[in-house]
Amino acid sequence: MASAILGLGHHLPAEVECAGVRRPIAVEPVGPSALAVPAATQALQQAALTPDAVDFIIFATTTPDVTFPGSGCWFQRQLGFGTTPALDIRAQCAGFVFGLSIADQFLRAGVYERVLVIGAEVHSSGLDYSERGAPIARLFGDGAGVVLVGNDARAGIRSAVIHADGRYYDHFWCEYPSSRQHPVRMTVENFRQGKHFPAIDFESVQRFAEASLPAVIQESLQAADTGVKDVDRFIICHLLPEVTETAAKKIGIPSSRLNIPAARHGHLAAAALPVALSEEVSSGRLGAGATVCLAASGSGFAWGAAVVTL
Repeated sequence: MASAILGLGHHLPAEVECAGVRRPIAVEPVGPSALAVPAATQALQQAALTPDAVDFIIFATTTPDVTFPGSGCWFQRQLGFGTTPALDIRAQCAGFVFGLSIADQFLRAGVYERVLVIGAEVHSSGLDYSERGAPIARLFGDGAGVVLVGNDARAGIRSAVIHADGRYYDHFWCEYPSSRQHPVRMTVENFRQGKHFPAIDFESVQRFAEASLPAVIQESLQAADTGVKDVDRFIICHLLPEVTETAAKKIGIPSSRLNIPAARHGHLAAAALPVALSEEVSSGRLGAGATVCLAASGSGFAWGAAVVTL
């Protein structure tokens, strides 16, 4: 049993100026589940299907609507999926690749026939826009991307490889609120120190990505039995666009076939890859039969890559 992408969709809020740059920012009080609804509607329409045709929902996000329940359940209710099971996953920047890998395994095993894989983020409400925090805040954006994956005669998802190394968990993280903090999850002093905002060791994040991205891309290409020259587009997600460019050069990816989502929209984390892929297809730059390599490296550290033929 093979699996392939049946439909795609994306939704970006309007661009506004934040920390000196323009980014897609959800200025209304919404969570990632709300951004995912129009993106999922597009994906279903493209596949000529309705919500009742979906067997399973995978929702990848770093910025859930609430601590619990998961954003997948919020999303499921908004779009009227009935009792379709919904699973949230937390693999941050690499969340979409992890979600695609999970969906592919379920489909190949014959457990489900159609799986909706969502990457959605609302970073803007959790950033520090003061002078102190602006260097980090200006890197992020909000958005949602969705793919509908289903059983198909053609092997559309040709490979999906994922990795994680928890030794570096505090090199790119948001420490508070924290269940390990007692007797409360965040003190007034934690708040004053800005511990509820993202903290990044830029040197460590850059060094790791420049090594892990080329390696995982090569691994995914080998698993798909193809090479760099046979891929129509490489879509690579990382916090820093310049890191993506360096990693791509290491394995000879030409700039004409490289898509860097963070260079256009800011860092969308789990949403970056499905948004960029949907944009490529909706614009006509990629069509049926095109081969795409999707790769990401980020917080966790978690990283992965997939090769997909549309």
